Amino acid sequence: MPKRVNAEEQRRRIVRSAFRVLARDGLEGLSMRQVAREAGCTIGLINHWFTSKDDLVMAAWQEAVRHETERGDRLRAEDRYSADEILLDTLPTTPETRRKELVWQAFAAHAISSPAVRKVYNRHYDYARRLLAGALAPDAQPGEQEEELADLLIAATDGIAKMAALDPDHWPAARQRKVLHRLIAPHLDASRRTTGAQKRPIR
Repeated sequence: MPKRVNAEEQRRRIVRSAFRVLARDGLEGLSMRQVAREAGCTIGLINHWFTSKDDLVMAAWQEAVRHETERGDRLRAEDRYSADEILLDTLPTTPETRRKELVWQAFAAHAISSPAVRKVYNRHYDYARRLLAGALAPDAQPGEQEEELADLLIAATDGIAKMAALDPDHWPAARQRKVLHRLIAPHLDASRRTTGAQKRPIR
């Protein structure tokens, strides 16, 4: 009897393949044909799940978001869910997180020409801003000051992440952490003095 293929696993394999192609070859290199080759399936099977390149880009980005969510869950489980740990964990310090960052960059590039993608991109950043602002004021409702600080910290982290993903030789993990620490530590220390939050060491 032929082995029954799980439909959801088929879709997951295609999504993971799109993620790898987008991280490796960028937006221009992503195509139905290339993803089919990576997944070891037919273009017809991909068309069953995804009707356009936009769909594939969105699916690959959602895979990157899934990785990010899993890391956040791990920080909570390890009782390390703080603003500094969230930001440090965003850096592309491993091959896996570098691939994730490259997918993020491809998604951002796609957002320039696609209003629908831009809307999703901005909505996610708004969510990330509120999440970080909440971590900056763990015992209170975050206000405008925390949201502005969250924007500043995200901008600093994103800048390092983008440069490190594109030039990993110049930005090894230790350099990323050191530079981010120099950028964010004064702001986090000032925020802790204001809110009375406990200082947690940056690892």
